Amino acid sequence: MSRSLLFAAFNEGVHRSMAGDHQAAVQSFDQVLAVDPRHFPALTAKAFALKQLGRNEEALKDFQHAIELDPTAADPHREAALCQLALGEPEAAALLMERAVQLNPTPGYREAAAIEVYHLGNALLTQGRRPDKARYRLARQTFELALELSPAYVEVARALADVWEHLGDPAQQEHYAHLAIRLRPATS
Repeated sequence: MSRSLLFAAFNEGVHRSMAGDHQAAVQSFDQVLAVDPRHFPALTAKAFALKQLGRNEEALKDFQHAIELDPTAADPHREAALCQLALGEPEAAALLMERAVQLNPTPGYREAAAIEVYHLGNALLTQGRRPDKARYRLARQTFELALELSPAYVEVARALADVWEHLGDPAQQEHYAHLAIRLRPATS
């Protein structure tokens, strides 16, 4: 495959992914990777498309491969962390997220990561069957990671108060409820 065909296949994958056709995007990125397995943009784009399809284990493998190819790129670390959270591995996710924010220490990057982590925590509690203690514990770890990324995130403090209430720890519930009140912006 010539460079121009490789570029065309990559662009086709990007356009398909942007249009929401992630399965077709994966196929386009696979064409690129069949010719150049070290094509970092195609590898990360494919992993992202797999993540969008809910195929987190496959996405994680590709993000880990991308990290091997370029250990200084923050986004594969962050995306791998999000996959780990979706797979119920908050400790592994925390390590990857810590590395991501070391590689990109800008406040906006931390805030964006905190928002993504917060949404994953909410998804744990709202998807499928009624949450049990194990899901509340996993949500707690997820929300704690979000609060670590963004210590002033009011919604995360509220979510932690709610989780601790369900876990039966009134002291922790009260701690996070008070934290949420203290974090609220002053009204005029």
